[in-house]
Formats: sequence, C-alpha cells, structure tokens
Amino acid sequence: MHELKTPIGKGRLVSEMIDDVKQKERLHRIFVRLNLLIDEFAKLEQITSKNFHLQIRPYSSAQLLQAGIDLLMIDNADEVITHNIEEEEIISADIELFPLALKNLIDNALKYSPDHHANILVERGVITISNKGEKLLRPIETYFAPFHTSKNGLGLGLYIVKSILDIHQMQLHYDYHDGKNHFLIELP
Repeated sequence: MHELKTPIGKGRLVSEMIDDVKQKERLHRIFVRLNLLIDEFAKLEQITSKNFHLQIRPYSSAQLLQAGIDLLMIDNADEVITHNIEEEEIISADIELFPLALKNLIDNALKYSPDHHANILVERGVITISNKGEKLLRPIETYFAPFHTSKNGLGLGLYIVKSILDIHQMQLHYDYHDGKNHFLIELP
C-alpha cells in the first residue's frame, strides 16, 4: 500500500502547481479517489484475513446513509440519489465499514442505471437500494465472488458488500420487478 500511496502523494503535490483551477480540482479529486480505493483494498485485506476489529456502535440509519453517500464524493448527490426514511432505524454497525457497503451498492445503482439515478428506502428492518435497469444475468451469489467478470469494474463491489454485511451478521437479498433492481439489506 505504501508503494501506491507515495506516487499519489507526489501527484497531489505536483497538481497543486497547476494554474488552471478546474484542472487542479479534477486532479485533486482523482488523487483523493485513488487514495480511497487503496484504503478500501486495505480494509478488504483486513476483513478477509480476519484482522479487522469492528468498532460496533449504535448509529441512526440517516447517519450511516449519509456517511455512505459522502464516500461517493459526488457533487450532485441530491440530484442523482433519492432517499426516503420511512422508519428511522438504530443500527449497530462499524462506522468505517458499513457506510462502505452502502457506498458500493449506491455506486453500482448509479453506474448500472440508464438514468444514473439511485433510490434508497429505509423501512423497518430493511434498507433497499434500487435502480432502473436490466435484470442481473446470473444469480446474485455469482457476484459475491471476488474478481468475477464485470463489464464496468473489477468485480469487487458486491464481494466487499457481502463481506462487510457478513461480519455485521446482516443479509443481502436481490429482487427484480417493475424494471428495477432492488438490493435489500436485512438488518438483524
């Protein structure tokens, strides 16, 4: 990880010397995103090696949802993400990991939807993230494998989500109806 973070740090320093403000901001976002990806890989390594100590605390579903949306680092989140909290839930979760699972599900919803829009619904015992789009071609369990073949990514998103939910003793379900994909997190 250090070997990757060093060039990113150097790139951020060099990007500060650029006069064009728009280009400087674009490069800054790229380097921040790369840094976050490396951190995700580090967390993933800790999770899979069982070397991660959860810091489970009670959080409101609104807090966890906002933390997940913040991880997306998108400027127009209110325009592309609709969320409705019908019943506020207090969820015992790790504030670093659980929002990462939410972020990956929301990111997938945005990426794979023709209108690039995600819907989030919090109801009693369930968080549902949905989007318009094509039905998954294979059973959901196929996508839980690391590095599965994916048309727009590394094939790690749902693997990370599933790993995080497993250690939180939560279930992930998939449903498709009315032209929408629905990913449901079943809370304990």
